[in-house]
Amino acid sequence: MFIGAQVSLYPMTCDFVEVITTGLKALTPYKSDLRIETDDMSTLMVGAPEPLFGAMRDLFAAAARRPEHMTMHVTLSRGYPGEADDPACRCEVLEKAQDERLAERPALAAQAVGNAPQTGVEIDLQFSLYVMGSGDHMEEI
Repeated sequence: MFIGAQVSLYPMTCDFVEVITTGLKALTPYKSDLRIETDDMSTLMVGAPEPLFGAMRDLFAAAARRPEHMTMHVTLSRGYPGEADDPACRCEVLEKAQDERLAERPALAAQAVGNAPQTGVEIDLQFSLYVMGSGDHMEEI
């Protein structure tokens, strides 16, 4: 399944172009695994979850290494609209997690966070989750 991410960086510095282009260079290793399109406002990345989340992490970490304040805004969409499903975007981890009972998923998520690589960049985070489909949406949230 595809996941799409529309990502925008907002460095609080007059040298914002350099900060953004430095961050974008961190996406180079992901270009064979993701569709990446950058315009004047944002970068669209489409692909499987593993490289997509790694690319977002590395993009932010590379741009946020400077002392200025950095904000990154991301809109994620699972099953990216307008894209046909592609075998390159299969995600065994996500597919396995869907088979797990809801009560077991928080422990799996905590384990994944614990195993995530350290970037040396501390962040604050704000997010909203909108679950679609059948079932009890509030229980999932």
